[in-house]
Amino acid sequence: MKVYSWNDVLSLEPIGKSAVTIGGFDGMHLGHQALFDAVFEWKKNRAASLACDNCLAGAVTFKRPAGALMNPDYPGDLFTEKMKLEWFEKRGFDFCIMIDFSQDFSKIEGRNFLDQLRKFCSAQFLAAGSDFRCGHNLDTGVAELSDYATQNGLELKVLDDVTLFGKRVSSSLIRGAVLEGDFALAKSLLGFPYRLDCSSIEWRKSSSDSSLSLIANGKTTQVLPKAGRHPVSVVFAGRKSSAFFYAEGQFLRLEFPLGQKDFSMIQEIEFQ
Repeated sequence: MKVYSWNDVLSLEPIGKSAVTIGGFDGMHLGHQALFDAVFEWKKNRAASLACDNCLAGAVTFKRPAGALMNPDYPGDLFTEKMKLEWFEKRGFDFCIMIDFSQDFSKIEGRNFLDQLRKFCSAQFLAAGSDFRCGHNLDTGVAELSDYATQNGLELKVLDDVTLFGKRVSSSLIRGAVLEGDFALAKSLLGFPYRLDCSSIEWRKSSSDSSLSLIANGKTTQVLPKAGRHPVSVVFAGRKSSAFFYAEGQFLRLEFPLGQKDFSMIQEIEFQ
């Protein structure tokens, strides 16, 4: 999978015809997965009829959600950039445009943003959620996007909200579940267990008469549960080990049974 920045979009040669989806995609929850499915369904069923046999599948997203920069009370991300890219590649996307949201980028009008994207990847199809908005002061919503698609020969599919337990599946709802330590709800909304990416966290050993502990050196941008004792599976290279996770602010601790001996590189923490 090719990964491009916004500067690449503005400066590189066009990459060819594509089917794309645009969104924050924090968490890759059930609603996001419906958008991805729409891209690949179109690519399978419609690309050949439009002389687009080599049509690329692309995702346009951000390194971090806009709320991380705009909201002082923002609780944290569901996915790191690394997790996003791994997900897109596993799903089969040919390319990802990963935008570093900034004050300068936020001033781009929605129509200009779409023009630049279409110039770079010649989008033939766009899948968007019903809450889609982009551009300076969020000037481009579904109505404006529909007009743009009609004017530019772009096939647009706007998907209805995905609901579960009578609620709209959203990244905000999942963050709330994680904050409250309701990992069963988070798993239902995501379609998989909530995980912490530990690839950039170092751990130091501590021990007592009854357990062995690892204490984190470094911080995470991901949302953490309220203070308490949470059962987890710790993913090491090629295997998992049961443990308990403690968080208080950015202080993180993993508690293992005394029999645990291998503390090689921790990849992820998966909440039960």
